[in-house]
Amino acid sequence: MSDSVIHPLFLNLLSAAIWDKPANASLFEGIDRKTWKEISNMAGRQTVSALIADKALSLPKESLPPREQNLQFIIQIEQTETLSRKMIQMLSEITREYHESDVSICLLKGMGNAMNYPSPLLRNVGDIDFFIYRKGDYERSKECFSAKGFKIKADDDDHFHYSFSKEGVLFENHQRITFFDNKKYDNLFKEWENDLIEKENFTSVQIDGLTVKLLPVDMNAFFIFQHMFRHFVDLGVGFRQFCDWVLFLSKHRNEIDPVSFTAIAKSYALLYPMQVFARAAVKYLDASENIFPFEMITDDKHADWVISDILDNGNFGFYRSGKQRPKEKLRSMWFSYKSTLRRSKKFGVISPEHCRILPVTKLISHLKNGFK
Repeated sequence: MSDSVIHPLFLNLLSAAIWDKPANASLFEGIDRKTWKEISNMAGRQTVSALIADKALSLPKESLPPREQNLQFIIQIEQTETLSRKMIQMLSEITREYHESDVSICLLKGMGNAMNYPSPLLRNVGDIDFFIYRKGDYERSKECFSAKGFKIKADDDDHFHYSFSKEGVLFENHQRITFFDNKKYDNLFKEWENDLIEKENFTSVQIDGLTVKLLPVDMNAFFIFQHMFRHFVDLGVGFRQFCDWVLFLSKHRNEIDPVSFTAIAKSYALLYPMQVFARAAVKYLDASENIFPFEMITDDKHADWVISDILDNGNFGFYRSGKQRPKEKLRSMWFSYKSTLRRSKKFGVISPEHCRILPVTKLISHLKNGFK
């Protein structure tokens, strides 16, 4: 089945899911088993399986998938909801551990973003990330969790995070919210980060009765995009990360001053990339232009590039056609570097300030790790 058939069907279901509206049932009348299988596979590659499954099952009888596919969709929904509930339980338990150890934390990405979805339990979960921001808490938290029997794994790079697992759930603790390969922008963000730490003007969200800190709204809107775009340029992203940003803006648009946010985006040379992704969201995900706190562009060219890349390559570029990433460490690093080099050239026109430097910084990082 050609992509020209599968992609519009997938995007119709996805946009209907994130905006909590009916899908266009007429598009799905008479769809055969093979086509539905391809839609399901696409959803898996984009890490939005439960969202697509739930919306497919809401179609009228004449447009529903075949029985076998319906059963698979039901299983995907149940598995995602079960895992989401487990993640919430683990979040509650580990948050209590932090509080008992007097460690200050702020939830990043993931589960906080899920609360912006019409059905938060249907967002595919990953790991749980915390920003440990108070001076001394990062190293002290390592000691506390190590003393409690958790196996601590330090990051190989200089990205300032460590991880541990509890009952199969991965927790990542960060002493920086994010980083930039370009030192100019990294230093600028450090200033913003330090101001946040000094003032502690965090927001919060309720997750199943648990109150957790989140980044301030304007900072979170910026961070969610920057994190997504960094991965996009490096290896690729799936629609889950894209939808996270769009839905965050949709929910919090009235809390973001467009003049201030535009100035922030410009200062980090990320306004045009944001405008490209915003145009892509309007064209392909039926987003409303008024959710974006900056001026929209009308040119579709780069927006089409972005969507084509996401559809073709899937989550973190794992489903790119052609030669697959080798398992052996050095060959894997070389494969990753070549991919980054190609992508930085391809998308450099969207963001030269962030793309041109990436091959250099990644080469240095790989050389450091290769000799460890």
